[in-house]
Amino acid sequence: TPYIFPDSPGGTSYERYDCYKVPEWCLDDWHPSEKAMYPDYFAKREQWKKLRRESWEREVKQLQEETPPGGPLTEALPPARKEGDLPPLWWYIVTRPRERPM
Repeated sequence: TPYIFPDSPGGTSYERYDCYKVPEWCLDDWHPSEKAMYPDYFAKREQWKKLRRESWEREVKQLQEETPPGGPLTEALPPARKEGDLPPLWWYIVTRPRERPM
């Protein structure tokens, strides 16, 4: 049987609170034979990781420039400022778990 991701339908943490979720970085420790069962996902994930490394300095710089001197007034993050650019901390949006059910 194929491996079921913990936060996928049928997985042990599907639609559970965040404290029960396995962190996304744990996928880095998967054995290559496990990753081979999901080649499309892990190929896309490697592209995301590369893009994250390339965009991190710009994201931090934007946050530093746009944060008021007394600290942020809300938890809202600023949007991307250029066409085709990424918003700060986009990685957590791309890899976020499913929303908690009501």
